[in-house]
Amino acid sequence: MKLAGKGSFPGRERLLLNQRLTFAKSVAAELFPAEADLETAIVHASRLAIALIEGRKTAKLPITAGQEGLALMSKATAKLVEARGDIGAAHAAFRVAQNDIGLRTVSFGDIYECPDSNSAELAPHLASVA
Repeated sequence: MKLAGKGSFPGRERLLLNQRLTFAKSVAAELFPAEADLETAIVHASRLAIALIEGRKTAKLPITAGQEGLALMSKATAKLVEARGDIGAAHAAFRVAQNDIGLRTVSFGDIYECPDSNSAELAPHLASVA
């Protein structure tokens, strides 16, 4: 991929590469925490549901105690899980864009593998449970 046009000054390609690297690093610096925060939110929402159910049993309350709140938390958790899939799909799309701007060999994180852009598992549709 040739980014320097006619009449460009010496080192222009290097300058553009540095600007693209800076841009990509700023995206990665926000993407990774966003992914982690979503998973943390899913964990806390799940623990809240568990605490409600176990607390109801311990307090010997009727099974209907907290039902509306539990149903709302369940819906919120499902939305968080859907958002997790969407952010995974966005991550894969960013990886494609990274290749498109000539940064194919650059890695921005080494904790987890990048989602596969061809994976059908990235943003599955959630079915309602009745």
